[in-house]
Amino acid sequence: MTPLDKAIQVFNGSQIELARALGQSPQFIAMIKRRGGHLTTKAVSPDEWAKATGLPKSELFPEYQD
Repeated sequence: MTPLDKAIQVFNGSQIELARALGQSPQFIAMIKRRGGHLTTKAVSPDEWAKATGLPKSELFPEYQD
């Protein structure tokens, strides 16, 4: 399961709801999914991903240690 899959799962599988929580478009989520599901930090910071999903940064970004 990719980090994006984990984030989407928090929103009961809704890419649209995840996008809203992040203040992004559904196309943003679709782009990440097409690129392998590894989260980008260019438009959304790791802290914003963690806040929106309630997941620890270490789960969303394996290179991070909380």
